[in-house]
Amino acid sequence: MRGSKRGHTTMSHQPNQLKGKSASLDDFKFEPNGLDLKFSKNLITVLDGYRIHRTYDLTFIDKAMNKGDLPPSFIRQWGTIRSVLHKLASIGPKVPGVESTLNRKQYMSFISMAFLTISVPILLITWVFQIEFLSPIAIPLSLVAVSLVMINFLVGGWYNRKVAWDIHNYIEANQSLVARERSILKGWVQILIDYIARLMRKTGADPEKELIKFFNDDYNRIEVKKVPSGLRKHYVVKIQV
Repeated sequence: MRGSKRGHTTMSHQPNQLKGKSASLDDFKFEPNGLDLKFSKNLITVLDGYRIHRTYDLTFIDKAMNKGDLPPSFIRQWGTIRSVLHKLASIGPKVPGVESTLNRKQYMSFISMAFLTISVPILLITWVFQIEFLSPIAIPLSLVAVSLVMINFLVGGWYNRKVAWDIHNYIEANQSLVARERSILKGWVQILIDYIARLMRKTGADPEKELIKFFNDDYNRIEVKKVPSGLRKHYVVKIQV
């Protein structure tokens, strides 16, 4: 029992022990061997998105590592991959005007949630307990709260687009800042595309049923099924097997 317990403890801490530190990009070669199809597709979307500064939350990768769902080879590479993504993500707050825009967005969200938090209990108390003196303010307050939530939704989308364009324009004017990282990400995505093609041939997966969300279409071995339009801001892509 004692030996079994020690063995279990060693395995539970294995992901943390394997997590690689950031290596020199000159010596680093990305190898996705051992990744399953679903994770590989998600990773493509993340890496490709970071090329245009669509910075996804990376916690799903850490969770998969801690659960033991990822191969040791990828865990050792993750430190270097994450350092590239973090460098790209760190540029946004430094762009002139971005921080003030995000502060205004946060202020709007706070106001709308404050009104909603106040109005809902008042409305419920008025209806449930039939408190007449609250009736004149319950419905108007609720209408204001709902209106603010809708306004916040619309304005929030506008703020997001403004921030995205501010970052995009800044990067385009200062391309040398992340030119290397963008090129590296493009190469990693291409490696994943080729890996997924091999994986689908091996497993017999249907490429038509394994479409992937891309934000760039400058890769080999892909077929664009849908282009960005309307509410869809991405390409829908099939990997050519």
